[in-house]
Amino acid sequence: MGRVQGPALLPSLSVHTGNLSEDLKPSQHFAFWQQNSDYCSAPNKKGRALVPLTPQEKNMCSQASEEDFLNSTLSTRLLPALYSMVLLVGLPANALACWVLATNFRRCSSTIFLLNLAGADLLFVLLLPFKISYHLLGNHWPFGDYLCRTMVAFFYGNMYSSILFLTCIGLERYISVAHPFLWKGSSWTRGKVGICVGIWLLVGLGMSPLLLRSHTHNISSLNITTCHDVLEKETQRFFGYYFLSLVGLGFGLPFVLMIISYSCILARLLAKGGSHGQVVRVLALVLLVFILCFTPSNVMLFIHYMLEPTGCNNGTYISYALVLVLSACNNCFDPFIYFYVSRDFRAWVRDAGGCCLLETSSVKSTEKTALPLRSSGQSQGCQDVSSCSGDGGA
Repeated sequence: MGRVQGPALLPSLSVHTGNLSEDLKPSQHFAFWQQNSDYCSAPNKKGRALVPLTPQEKNMCSQASEEDFLNSTLSTRLLPALYSMVLLVGLPANALACWVLATNFRRCSSTIFLLNLAGADLLFVLLLPFKISYHLLGNHWPFGDYLCRTMVAFFYGNMYSSILFLTCIGLERYISVAHPFLWKGSSWTRGKVGICVGIWLLVGLGMSPLLLRSHTHNISSLNITTCHDVLEKETQRFFGYYFLSLVGLGFGLPFVLMIISYSCILARLLAKGGSHGQVVRVLALVLLVFILCFTPSNVMLFIHYMLEPTGCNNGTYISYALVLVLSACNNCFDPFIYFYVSRDFRAWVRDAGGCCLLETSSVKSTEKTALPLRSSGQSQGCQDVSSCSGDGGA
């Protein structure tokens, strides 16, 4: 059989057809395939394209049937459970981070990249309920094609915007260490705002192909409509080149810039001597989130479209489905970056924690002494939680 590009999102389970229908005349092949139109992936294909299988092939590759493929426990139970955890942690954490960082935006320009990173994460988690529902319904998408396009675009848009903002945070650390007097004051603040606007425009332009093409596909045998899991052949071929470009420009280039900048920072710090624990912790955390969340999914994308999987028990689908969840987990890890990079965020968390401990202690004291009022200092301490001060540096 020929070689066909698979859909953009999930890798394939592939089979070898062999010569099972050699006894048929050429004119009978099409009718033979029509009568045995069970969906499965074909041999030597890039991506996951659902095509007909003969009964003999289905017996040889039972794990590749459409029921196992689209309605597996992994897809309909494990994935929605993992995405639900991301939603439960990421939604309140990033909403709180946006509020804290926005209230300190005017006083500290170093929060600009963090605020945009938190905003990207918040937009992503707001769409997660649709993805969770899709998996819980057996990979059935009842919300229409345009919302499917939006969800797919936001999924990848969050990944690559987060990569770019994390890269900017790393480059900002490099400038503050290697060239502390290069950019100061309002000009540097305006420059950061311009960089953030440029990143949003670049990500929007990069995600536009996902918004312009249909991602829904009806599978009548299962009575479901998939979202981005099954695509037309031409769309699959286009997304092959598209995602390879995204991996190279949206992940490979920022990764190289981050490694170079961090190496230069460490070299400078070692040359100066002394203690630089805070800076090293920030660098290590940003690099850890970058590598842990984004490297596996982008490596799998690259392998998915550059290498041809063979064999019935191809584990690419399971691996890629899981690393996509891992890339979504950056929404849970990013608040730790806010804590280490922004003094205002650290001050707010510490003051909020101190206020809670103070209030708990006051309640216990009130119960013991039967006094109705707290001291004025305690009340003032809780009122000042929302007005944490600091210069915002790491």
